[in-house]
This record gives sequence, structure tokens and C-alpha cells, in this order.
Amino acid sequence: MHFRDGRLGRGLFLLLMAGVSVVLVNGCSLLGRRTGNTTNSSNALALLLGSLEAKYAPDEHLGVYRVGVQPIGHSLVLTGEVDTAEAKLETISAIERAGLKVEDRLRVLPARELGEKVWGISCLSVASAREQPEHKSEMGTQVLMGGVVRVLKPGTNSLWYYVQTADGYLAWLEKGTFVRCTYDEVETWNRGPQLIVTAFEDQILEQPQDGAQPVSDVVVADVVKKLGEDGDWYKVELPDHREGFLAKSAAEEFRDWKGKRRATAENIERTGQMFLGRPYLWGGNSPKGLDCSGFTKLVFYLNGVELSRNASYQSREGVEVPLDAELSKLKKGDLLFFGRAARPNRAGSVHHVGIYLGGKLFIHSSERVQINSLDPASPIRDELRIRTLLAARRILAQ
Repeated sequence: MHFRDGRLGRGLFLLLMAGVSVVLVNGCSLLGRRTGNTTNSSNALALLLGSLEAKYAPDEHLGVYRVGVQPIGHSLVLTGEVDTAEAKLETISAIERAGLKVEDRLRVLPARELGEKVWGISCLSVASAREQPEHKSEMGTQVLMGGVVRVLKPGTNSLWYYVQTADGYLAWLEKGTFVRCTYDEVETWNRGPQLIVTAFEDQILEQPQDGAQPVSDVVVADVVKKLGEDGDWYKVELPDHREGFLAKSAAEEFRDWKGKRRATAENIERTGQMFLGRPYLWGGNSPKGLDCSGFTKLVFYLNGVELSRNASYQSREGVEVPLDAELSKLKKGDLLFFGRAARPNRAGSVHHVGIYLGGKLFIHSSERVQINSLDPASPIRDELRIRTLLAARRILAQ
């Protein structure tokens, strides 16, 4: 939105002439004085934008609200990006109510230059989604083959794209690890005949015979399109239109598989134990490596239950289970959360999650997927987890 008369209000123009500099908040610019003392306007603006950030993006991994105001020439310019039109409208309205006039350069994602292809489908067995658009950056999560993402913007060199996964996680995917597409193409993919990989690891081959040239590896929970059958093999298509053959013993019809899921405590335990010995991997949620919440998410997904990606958000799901010294209220399949307890001068925080198995035993991904005990007298006790047990939540219907 441009100024009605094309100019700043007189008071704000004088502020700029008197020595207003730029202060960064959430990566964007606010107003302050070169003397180092922020003005009342700057403080009010910081509080205003901070409150809107808390509303629209309380967690930077789950929402985009990077907004600032900076002087450009004789104008105050609203800059940055948000992921909803509602956030932009409320920001402009709130700034105007505060008595400021700004030129609107705030971008709403997805970026306009993406056109209609603001969706994507992972075409690797496991696509690594990173916190920044470079290989050396920390991995935030993984997107399994066939998984749909919302594409928000390209990186500066168009080799990476900022995406949001189906569970809301924001991260960067490398070009070539997924296929950009339109909403209609995603709907066609989702409605088509699909297979889900049920083997922990296998391969799609060029020909329906052992020893043929590989097309791609696959892992459990990957999804591919079914084209037909050839004896003991499915003919399949990947999201990037590569074709090949997958052994029938390694996959099932996705709709049939989904209809057979039963989230019982016994099934959760059985599924979790299938991953014993698998290595810990920060950001991992596949058999190739699992962090703590990636492990619980995958175990529950394979039994028909969708969990949030991070332990801190999983700790808000289901219903609370009270803890006592003997853990008498816990049942097999409950989620256990570990971390730092709240104190009067600091907030608590969840750092780890595991699945309770009964008898004070729990299974979790820490160094590797393993079973430990919360009993101080047990030879497989985990002393760190005994000290840091914070809460428990019941996800399964009893």
C-alpha cells in the first residue's frame, strides 16, 4: 500500500532526518536512533511486530513471519515475508492504527515467480530437508518418496527451494530431490493407484528380475504409483516419471494397507522393536537413521497415527498421564518426554521423547534405537532419562 500523497508524514520524516538508524528484529528492520537509544516509536513497533510474530509464527519451523520496517529514501517501507495473506493484512492494519504510514513491500509466500507450481512430490527414497539452502547445513527433517510438500520460494541460485512438509515443517529441499507440480498434479498423484513400501529397504529395478540394474532404492513408508503387475513384481512409476519393477513382497496396495492399520499398544511395541539397532540421526525419520521424534513419528505412522514432527509438539498431543515414583499410571504405548523442568525464572523445555513399554522400560532413539529402563536398579537403566523425565502423554485409545 502506497502513501496517499506519496510522502511520509512530517513527524516521521523529521525522525529520519534526526538520525534514525536500522535495528534488526527477526531478520528484518525496525527503527532506532544512532545514539543507541531506541525511540518510543521503535519500541512500540517492535512490540507490535513481535506480538504478530507470536500469533502467526510462534515456532520458526512451522510458520513464516519475518517482517520489518526500514527507511528507504524518504519513505518507511514494510519489508520481509509471511506465509498467509491474513498475516499481511493484519500487519498493515495494525501499523496504520499505530499512526504510521508505510509503503507495502511485504511478500506473501508462495513466491509469485513460482507460478502455479507451488507444490512438490519427493522423488528420492529419503529427501533431506535442511535448515539452510546448503548441504553442510543442519538437517531439519526428511521427506519420504511420494510425500507432498508446499513450495514457498526458490533460493537465490534456484538450486534449493524453501518448502513446508505435510506435517508443517519448514526447511530447504535441493532441486532434483523432488518434483515441482501444480495442485491438480498433486491431486492426480494422490488419487492414482498407489503402493506403499513395507520392506525396510529394497530396490526398484529396470527389469522384473533379480540382479537387474537399479532405478532407485526405497525404504519403508515410501509411496510409488502402480502401473501394473508382472508375475512376482509390480510395475511402478516414481513421482519424477522414472519407471521400474518392485518385488510384490516389498509393498502393498496403499489403500488396503491403510485400512488394516490398528494402533494397539502391542502393535506399537512390535513396530518399535523392528528398528532396534538403527542409528540415531539428527533430523532423521526413516530406517536410514532416526532422531528421537522421527522414531516415534514413524512408529506411530506405520500403525495409522499421525504425530507432529518435533518432540516439543508431540508433548501437546493426546492426553496427559500423571507421573508418580512408580510410574503406576503409565501404560504401554504412552509417550515419555524428557528435558528441563520449568522454574520460576525460566521456562521448561522438552529435549527427548520415547515410547513406554511397561515395567519401567521404554524404547527410544538415542545413539541408536534401544530399550532402556527408568528403574535405578536396572542394568539397562538410563540415568540421564531418569533425572530428566518431565511428562507423559497417552496417544492410543484405551
